[in-house]
Parts: sequence; structure tokens; C-alpha cells
Amino acid sequence: MERDTLIQYFQGQGFEPNGAANYQQIALAPDVVVEHGNTMKAVVIRESSDSLPETMIQRFAGTKRIPSKTVEIYFAFPSKPNMKILTTCKAYGVGILYTNSHSAVEVYAESRQIKGRRPIAAIPKTQIFFSSKQQLDERNTAENLIDEQRDALKVPLFPMLVENDQQYSSDLRKLWPVICSCMDDCQYVLVILSGEYRRIIDRETRRALEYYDPEEILFYIKNDRETKEAWEDLILVVTQHNVKYTDYFDLRNFKSKLHQRVMKIIMKLHKDNGVPFLEDAE
Repeated sequence: MERDTLIQYFQGQGFEPNGAANYQQIALAPDVVVEHGNTMKAVVIRESSDSLPETMIQRFAGTKRIPSKTVEIYFAFPSKPNMKILTTCKAYGVGILYTNSHSAVEVYAESRQIKGRRPIAAIPKTQIFFSSKQQLDERNTAENLIDEQRDALKVPLFPMLVENDQQYSSDLRKLWPVICSCMDDCQYVLVILSGEYRRIIDRETRRALEYYDPEEILFYIKNDRETKEAWEDLILVVTQHNVKYTDYFDLRNFKSKLHQRVMKIIMKLHKDNGVPFLEDAE
């Protein structure tokens, strides 16, 4: 059987040749490989219809699964093979094509389908940098909330607290490089402004504005006069960078609003990585 004849036959079924296909999973080097969507057909052309070693049939039948593909394997003959070849190929699930008396391709037996599993989509590890160590109940609440959502929804979302880094130092001269290193390993930044002004948090926030997109900065400000006055200059800088900040009144209000924001991050991680979220999977 001529290679061009086979290709024309498959093109009539919507398949197109893939000359670049080089799948090690196919146990014999195919003469023709055609694809349509996720279906692949691999064909070995035989010059004779009278002989085909059973060991070769068995070997071809050992073709492995290819992820995301449904593979069909065929032997193609110049004429209808003898009964021994026909029955042996069918026994091993190998398809048979041959050229009939009208020079047309005919199918004696379809190949079994070797279905490969689709790769399981996964969400990469994602971290939220927490602005430097503060004695804030909000900070502890945020850490617990993220841990709870990670465990409940099985999503690899983690809080990054600089004081948990093995290089952490209370010496401010040594702390800044550690902060920068931690921030660079994170995809989001959480800033909480409450009470008195702290220079280190101001510095972290300004760096976050330079290195992160506005939607990657989670910015929370306690809604009282003391906090708004203490952080007036930084709040102005933040708004100039088009970063939206969220006011909160107390710890309960903070937790509720942060929970909503964390859930949006989790849903975005699912969407961006092709992983069905709980609502989509129902």
C-alpha cells in the first residue's frame, strides 16, 4: 500500500498527517501518523500480505499510552492478508488496512483504542507576604484564615511571615535583605495598617508598589482617626498607584473582608491553571 494512498484515505476522515510526530510510546516506527483532535492513528506499512511475525504484532500491540491522546495502531497491506495474520492481529487488538481490488483502502479490523490519561492540572505553590512582624491580632487572624482555607479547599496557598525565615534577624540592618528575599518568593502582599506609624512597613509597602501589580496587593486600613492620621502620607502614595485599600472597623470585620479577598485569589488560581473549582465541579 502506498503511503500517499493512506494519507488521502485518512484526510477524507478529517485526519491530517503529522510528519513531526516522534512518540517513543509507539512500539514500532510508524510509516504514517495522522491526527484529528486528540485522536492519533499510527500505521506500519507492510510490503507483503503473506507474512507478518507474531512477535512483531505483539510488539506493536505493546504501544504505550500517550497523555491526552487516544492512539490507534494499524498494519497496512497491499492486499487482504492471509487468515493467520488477520486472526492474530485481531487477537492483539491491532487494526488491519489493505488495498482492495479497486485500489481503495479497506478496513478489515479496527484497532483497539489506547487512551492516555489527561495530565492532572495543578495549582502551583502560591504565597502571600505578610508585612513585617507586628503585634496585631489582625495579622494572626489572617495567618489562621489562610491556613484554614488551604486545608479546607486543598489549594497550596501559604502565608509568608518574615520572622519564620531562617535568616530572620531583629537587627534592622540585616533584616531588609531578608524581607526583599521573602517578598520576591511571593505572588501577593498583605499590608495591614493599624495604630502607630512604622518605618519598616512603609518601606515594604513602597517596594510592593514597585514590584507588584495593584491587584496583587491586599491593603487593609483600620478605620479610625489615629490610624488614618499616622499613615496619611503612605495612604496617599498607595492611592496614586491605583491600589484599592479596604477599610475595616474591628477584628471580625477584618476577617470577613479578608476572607472574601482570599476566596477571589483561590478562584483565580483555579481558573488560571485550568483546575475546576468546587462550584464548577458540581
